[in-house]
Amino acid sequence: MADRPDRGPRGLPDQMKPGRSMLGRVVRQAERLIRLDRELRRLLPESLRDHVTVAGLDTGHLSLLASSSARATQLRYQQHLLKARLAELTGEPVQHISVAVRPRSMSPPGTSPENTLSEPIGIPADAAAHFAAMAREESDPELKKALERLAERAL
Repeated sequence: MADRPDRGPRGLPDQMKPGRSMLGRVVRQAERLIRLDRELRRLLPESLRDHVTVAGLDTGHLSLLASSSARATQLRYQQHLLKARLAELTGEPVQHISVAVRPRSMSPPGTSPENTLSEPIGIPADAAAHFAAMAREESDPELKKALERLAERAL
């Protein structure tokens, strides 16, 4: 970048100043989202903190990503409190919150899904015995097969 006598050298710090360039605006937007994400995690119960991410903020509309539909539902129940507290803590005008589900299986490369099952789930022996007894008395053949499969999953 060449020096200009009327303005001096123009480097990256100069380009990132408010109102200077597209890069500066992108960096400031990223900083806003990071700050919102940090405050959101502080407000959420510990069981939700690692399962939600701020996806964007556009004219008062905050978009969140949840790792499952159950966690998305929990977030939706808390959205009124979250809107008020986030606006108060960050100064951002959060007027609406939308929650989308991004399952862990669709996580970015290099991250491992937390709830992926590597082997079938086992059930306690007494529950398996109960399923076997129900299967013996069941007349519906499809239900009988399903109960027998459950009975086979004893620990």
